[in-house]
Amino acid sequence: MAEYIYNIFLFFENTLCSTVGYVVHVHEGTDKQGCEFLKAHLEEDLLKAKKKTLKTPFTLPEHNARCRLGEGHYLYDEVFVELNAGRAPLFVATPVKDGKLSYEYSSQHGPLNIKDLASKLGQDGSTVDWLVKYTNDDGINLSQLVNDDYFVAIKLTFNAGLYVSAMKLLVSCIDSLAYIEYGNVRNPPPFMRWLDTYANLAPLGITSEELWELRNGILHMTNINSAAVSKNKIRRISFRVGGTVDYPRVGTEGVYYFDFYDLIRTLAQAQGLWIESYNNDRDKFAKFIERYDETISDSRPLVVLLGDTEPSPNAEQNVSKPQPA
Repeated sequence: MAEYIYNIFLFFENTLCSTVGYVVHVHEGTDKQGCEFLKAHLEEDLLKAKKKTLKTPFTLPEHNARCRLGEGHYLYDEVFVELNAGRAPLFVATPVKDGKLSYEYSSQHGPLNIKDLASKLGQDGSTVDWLVKYTNDDGINLSQLVNDDYFVAIKLTFNAGLYVSAMKLLVSCIDSLAYIEYGNVRNPPPFMRWLDTYANLAPLGITSEELWELRNGILHMTNINSAAVSKNKIRRISFRVGGTVDYPRVGTEGVYYFDFYDLIRTLAQAQGLWIESYNNDRDKFAKFIERYDETISDSRPLVVLLGDTEPSPNAEQNVSKPQPA
């Protein structure tokens, strides 16, 4: 039976796609034959494609992250809606840059296989795909992922009595989670914003701004005197480990001390609330994947194979037929 099939063109200017082109064909045959037909007509279809301006443009990293979930087409579904294409149209989607087809890899619709991608692109190393490792039937195990990538090292240094190193790792962990949540912005610092949203620092007697300045001091200079603290704009704070519950909170030099282990427990609770936010808003996962793909980890080293390697075959464009939602 004949059906409508679609060549879709994603026009990227730098890394932003705000325009999608399309050409509609009537085809009779198998899905494989339909895909081959579309691929064979890419060049000529690009020249005659009708264009539509998207209501919500997207970036190349956003598209790649959606492809990791098998949801790349969600970003331009409005085209299919306008064409009344149905719930599962057969289509080929191809990025376009500077007026030319631009792609390095081809995959069927579905979660992107990072190992296959690396192989097709001729990369001479391999690493564990965190999304595959931490995904199960219930979804992505974010709690275990954060534990393995951050808290394992924090616990090791803390239990070894390397408290300054442990604190450096802890505030760096907050930096990472805050970047994943809010991106690379400045005002207010994502570090403070993440704490204000998810952590209750009141029982520790400190604020997110004070902890931010402690972070600045120990990460950049391994001391507690950030620029703002040195100018007496922010109270000088530090941390203690052990001792009685009713320890003196203020030292002889006017430094306010909070309990390190209490901060660890507070951040563990904050992490739980943060993870729960993904259960409440599933759309956050795409941005999580986009930013977490940039993360490096001791648990996922890159293994590079030494010696001669065979070149990989040329990759093709993406071929997709989404399943009904």
